Amino acid sequence: MSTPADPALELSQLRKQLRSPWTTTSGDDAGAVSSAAIASADLARRAYGDGDVDARWRAESILYFVNLDTWFAPPVEPTAAVVWTTLMRAKLAGLRRELAADLDHAELDAAGLREQLLQAVARWGAYNHPVLDDLERTGSLAAYRIWAKNWFGSCQGFSLQLASLFQRTTGGARRAVLENLSDELTSTAEHDDLRLRFYESLGIRHSAEQVLADPDWVLESTELLNLRTGLCTLADPMPALGCFYGVEANWPPECQRHHAMNTRRGLDERTIEYWTTHAFVDLHHADEWLEATQSLCSTAAQRAAVLEGAVIQLRLRWRMYDAIRGRIASAAAA
Repeated sequence: MSTPADPALELSQLRKQLRSPWTTTSGDDAGAVSSAAIASADLARRAYGDGDVDARWRAESILYFVNLDTWFAPPVEPTAAVVWTTLMRAKLAGLRRELAADLDHAELDAAGLREQLLQAVARWGAYNHPVLDDLERTGSLAAYRIWAKNWFGSCQGFSLQLASLFQRTTGGARRAVLENLSDELTSTAEHDDLRLRFYESLGIRHSAEQVLADPDWVLESTELLNLRTGLCTLADPMPALGCFYGVEANWPPECQRHHAMNTRRGLDERTIEYWTTHAFVDLHHADEWLEATQSLCSTAAQRAAVLEGAVIQLRLRWRMYDAIRGRIASAAAA
């Protein structure tokens, strides 16, 4: 069943208001804000409570484009702010119910947190996902392009999300976030540039404005990048620290697989520099995140929040890879 389009959530109008000059006050109309609050609460219920997939696509699309227009920070414009906040809070709560409700983290101590984080990466790390086995076995460039579109698009906003998290951390955790951010932005070549160089070597181009309409795109890729934005704007940095630990712990072993696949394809070292950097040079990041996060946690509740953030990100990425595998199979059968 298709999701009704509520005028209060009309995306082009929300985006127009977001892009208006800061002196514009047309979005301050109390009636418009009230209508948007009611409409977004209804959409959130259907998307994240009732399991309506069409509603989830619509909610995630709104979050995605608002994030793009505000450089991955919460919007200030009143109507967009109430829509974004309502949808994001429902999204985070829904993912916590779906993906972290079965965790055993009562009275979690430092050693227990470390052990459960390592176990979560071993179980849910996408480097173990069967779609990578498929890509290695078949060597299909068409299938790899489908994976790459979703991977590349889901990286949207990564550096800006780290910058947001940096503002919410202290001590060793803050230094770990800053080092990771510095690597993203001030290496010999920015990681965004390395990603783009490899991505375009596949003969495809990325458009942030058009990606959600690409038939190769899966909903879970939008959910993943929106998740990072939401976690990094919470006052409590613990879930986001867990989330990024999961990212960093999974990525080197997965990058090693991509490095091997693309080496076998005959790509030169400059083209696959992104995979070389992340497969071998950045291996220390996960350990730094783990140590820094542990040092920042002083209570069982904080450790539980770290674990939840890590597991939700890992499981959502796994679910994204499930969807990519299905999309590849559908494309092959067409």
